[in-house]
Amino acid sequence: MKVSVILPIYNGERTLEATLKSLAAQTFQDFELIACIDGTNDGSEEILKNFNSAFSKMTIIKNEINRGLGPTMNRLVANTIGEYVAIAEQDDYYYPNRLQLQADLLDAKSDIGLVSGIAEFWNGEKVTSHFPGILVHGEQYPEGKELFLLNYRNQIKVVNSCIMFKKGVHIDNGLYFTQHYPSISIDWTYILRFSLVSKIHGLHEVLVRLDRRTERTSVTSNKKKQFAATRELLRSFAYEHPAIVSMADYQYAYRTQLLLELGHTSRFQFVVKGFLLSLWFFRDKRFFQKVKGKLYNIFKK
Repeated sequence: MKVSVILPIYNGERTLEATLKSLAAQTFQDFELIACIDGTNDGSEEILKNFNSAFSKMTIIKNEINRGLGPTMNRLVANTIGEYVAIAEQDDYYYPNRLQLQADLLDAKSDIGLVSGIAEFWNGEKVTSHFPGILVHGEQYPEGKELFLLNYRNQIKVVNSCIMFKKGVHIDNGLYFTQHYPSISIDWTYILRFSLVSKIHGLHEVLVRLDRRTERTSVTSNKKKQFAATRELLRSFAYEHPAIVSMADYQYAYRTQLLLELGHTSRFQFVVKGFLLSLWFFRDKRFFQKVKGKLYNIFKK
């Protein structure tokens, strides 16, 4: 088959059915679905079996124990037969033309190894925002080291839940989904490494709706673990690629992370910590602008 869609699952019974419905409704049908249940015993397997006839080919594999996202993704890729591999997640909705647009792009552009698109964030009632800004504003990703630094300095700017990549590029360059970092940094490290071996293209189309309801549970809900993993990632890649990542790049990326962490503090902590960071990093106007915006919203209310 032309495309293999891989779907890692961990306690996915609450949202899995909607995801499968969106994949079954794709205009592009020349694909197999490979799902891996990562050591959970909820109703996910039964839900998958109910959709068996909806796909040309479905394969269900299971990890007897929870191995984490990195090993699960590697196992999924190893079981694919398609020329292209598309990533799906258990709690996202995919628009019908997602696979068609991506497969057509990879067919037409031999120098592009990976394609993604625009994601919309949904809070259960309405779409609240779109990501990433570079694609939303009609621009395109840079190439090579510039793309690496864009994603390193500003955190990942490629929508990981609707990636499609050429399996040949993945294999020929020895790429893999790392086990070193917790699950929350798996896709980020993959994009950083991929950007150094092949071109990445962004479609100016909304391909996926990301579920961002407040009651949603996921690995990214554990902010303390997420922040620790991000700091470690920034340090590790600075050591691994000293010819690309300068000290100034690392410091900028670290401040980007501090800004993100600041956004997850209480109102009082935000103002106090934000003010101190604005003084400490007075040359980086992002801290001042963030505090200014927060105070404006507080007094506006």
